[in-house]
Amino acid sequence: MKRLYRGKTKDLFLFAEDRLLLYFKDSVTGTGDCLDPGGNEVVGKVTGKGNASLRLSVFFFELLEQAGIPTHYLGPGPVENSLLVKRARSFGLEVICREKAWGSFLHRYGRYVTAGEPLPSLVEFTLKDDDRGDPPITGETLAALKIASPEAISYMEQTARRATTLIKEQIAPKGLELIDIKYEFGECDGRILLIDEISGDSMRVLRDDRVLLPDEPAAVILDQP
Repeated sequence: MKRLYRGKTKDLFLFAEDRLLLYFKDSVTGTGDCLDPGGNEVVGKVTGKGNASLRLSVFFFELLEQAGIPTHYLGPGPVENSLLVKRARSFGLEVICREKAWGSFLHRYGRYVTAGEPLPSLVEFTLKDDDRGDPPITGETLAALKIASPEAISYMEQTARRATTLIKEQIAPKGLELIDIKYEFGECDGRILLIDEISGDSMRVLRDDRVLLPDEPAAVILDQP
């Protein structure tokens, strides 16, 4: 298979003309020696993390599909730790839904908000641009730059909130509290789809006042009764 993209925590391969293969790696992101799914640097590896990311993505994509939210998900791939998905044109955005003030939000607005303060399903857009630090961008600017139409922007906001509600409801009985979660969206055959992954690499989760490491949510959500 032809590799199309080498990422920090996963690689992207061309599987067929209209199919892609996501391969999840054991690498973890953070800053310095601190692991953090919101970080932009690879700071090490955690054995089994790639498999945890795959299993959670399968679980949550199937949850959203059953709820009527269209995604690029097709099923587990033919090789270990891989996901088969529809080929979609990415908007090149991260759509972040925040439930608490944390991470980059706290860094930007710490003068006005305290750590952990509630931000009920606050949606932010950032550009996927590591060189510029994934800068935040407003909906009006997205439309002005023709990155996305006003209709697409509204759909992504509403869908991010709806998906977050479903995920929060799913993990709450396990004693987990969602801090924030990031989504990506793309277009395929004229439809907007939720794409990429939904795993410990794309969310921060609290349990007993501790932020779980990227591989831990899978063990709590999938493996515990």
